[in-house]
Amino acid sequence: MVLKKTWVGLISLAAIIAVGCASGAGTISEESLGLRKTNLYTEKSETIGEATHYGKAAAGSSKVFERAFENAPPMIPHDLEGMLPIKIGSNACTGCHMPEVAPSMKATAIPASHFASFRPTTAMGADGRITKEGKVLNNTSDFKTVVHKLDKLSGARFNCTLCHAPQSTQAPLVGNTFKADFSANGAKSSNLIDTINEGVQ
Repeated sequence: MVLKKTWVGLISLAAIIAVGCASGAGTISEESLGLRKTNLYTEKSETIGEATHYGKAAAGSSKVFERAFENAPPMIPHDLEGMLPIKIGSNACTGCHMPEVAPSMKATAIPASHFASFRPTTAMGADGRITKEGKVLNNTSDFKTVVHKLDKLSGARFNCTLCHAPQSTQAPLVGNTFKADFSANGAKSSNLIDTINEGVQ
């Protein structure tokens, strides 16, 4: 039955594509699909975009950017010269951004969510049933996110540049009319640790 439905779906899709191609209606040029508006096959000099430029202000002297949306990872507003790469025993970011030193450095403090593990204790019984936090689950997607507080920076959050990126000083390539709705102080700090299960039944 499933195979029959799959074949019917594929035949229907092929028919729609064939009709669309034959009619020629709504044809879209390849050049209009991306941000560059040049021939995609020639790669001539007009295809090369401008080099991206990042701020050169030293840490502590740069303008802090508003987050893109509530709990978005903030952009890095300062120069990263000499701070990368982040390695297992070397993370220059923590020198200024750890909560205990951030205020004196005028830096954004690493939030509480980075000092927690959101991975539930998971096991599989002999009968093949999965337990999370000691609760047997039939559908693991029904499980609310758990928060296990840690006494140090989580290893999953140690490599800052996996989520945080330097902010380009150039104008954006495309317009953006999105306006974020922030809670109190949400444009400058994170409340993810308190709201991670918001809206979950």
